[in-house]
Amino acid sequence: MNLLTRLAAAIVLAIASSYTYTYLSQSFRMTGLGKTYRNVNTTSCIHIGHGVLHGCEDITIDPYTGLAYLACGSLKPRQHWLNPDDPYDFAHETQTDHIYVMDENDEYTEIKPMVLSDSGEKLPFSQSLRLHGFDIYWNPDDADDMTFMFVNHQLEHAAVSIFSHQRGSDYMLHIETVKSELLHSPNNIVAMSKRSFYATNDMKYTHGIMREISMNLRIPDGHVVYHNETGGFSIAANHISYPNGIAKSGDWIYVASCTDPSVQVYKASSDGSLEYHGRNKYWNSIPDNLHVDHLTGQIYSTSFLKISQTHKFFRHPSLDTTDTAGTKLLRLTPRDNDPRNGFVDETLLIDSGRLMPTATIAAVQRRNGVQRLLIGGVMSHSLVVCKDVI
Repeated sequence: MNLLTRLAAAIVLAIASSYTYTYLSQSFRMTGLGKTYRNVNTTSCIHIGHGVLHGCEDITIDPYTGLAYLACGSLKPRQHWLNPDDPYDFAHETQTDHIYVMDENDEYTEIKPMVLSDSGEKLPFSQSLRLHGFDIYWNPDDADDMTFMFVNHQLEHAAVSIFSHQRGSDYMLHIETVKSELLHSPNNIVAMSKRSFYATNDMKYTHGIMREISMNLRIPDGHVVYHNETGGFSIAANHISYPNGIAKSGDWIYVASCTDPSVQVYKASSDGSLEYHGRNKYWNSIPDNLHVDHLTGQIYSTSFLKISQTHKFFRHPSLDTTDTAGTKLLRLTPRDNDPRNGFVDETLLIDSGRLMPTATIAAVQRRNGVQRLLIGGVMSHSLVVCKDVI
């Protein structure tokens, strides 16, 4: 072996060793093994809506009124789409997914999904509605005219269901349910108009051994899809490791990557494609959903502290399952109001697991002089409200 060959082999070995070390050390940090956490800034937090506001995976705040809209529902169906290879009794599934609107006094009412018949009569929405992430588009010419877009895990095919709602009414009317081969594993959504949206597809494989391999090896096989005004689908951003939450601030689109823990920054183009502008790395937690405070442009990000305990809780969502999964809440502030310059990270809250074994969304509610944080979880039994965290 000549000197050049030996040098090349040494370089390859060094690169491979460095990559392996980085991969293994990051994987170990993600598990949270051996870590213990103390509660930080949780003394003002309380539970509300136990038995009603459960499984509230996502929350959106009305920027005009401060009302909070919550997508909540049954834990059993959520167990299935979080663990699709586990045995599940489809024939006897009891669906109780709901959309609620809540004010600053913890008064909440349900908004019923309806459909118009050919004769103009309002009838209950008859399709299955298994809620995951959602977003709202406000008509810029009439803020009372709202369009709700829900990731809907229908049994026959994942979809996005779109509804029209007039603020103050107790129902929303079904407009359309959108399906596509490119929308095979949707997780969260951001509404860009009454018809157009971006949605994250968290994984390439939805079942089986390849899904497990993809997740455990943190393969970047997820992507963001764009649905345009005319109904067409395209891939807007590719090669993302388990893209989860997605949010917007003007033309900026933020995407949470779970298995490459970070918030990735994109800018939306006129054709719907997303231009990559960097990422904000997470070192000791894994991000889930994102909420952009419309008043400040800051990102609020819930994250998991111990992913092994989180998976355990997702399979058996009882407070007796684990009190050590843990949640961290981060606030990311774009430097100089430009996310291309990076972010200032602040840890606002740490919960060891007893208050809320996991959390998937934290949203800032401001209404009638009240300012507080609403925290929901895809498998949680109630909503958590914190008054002195922001």
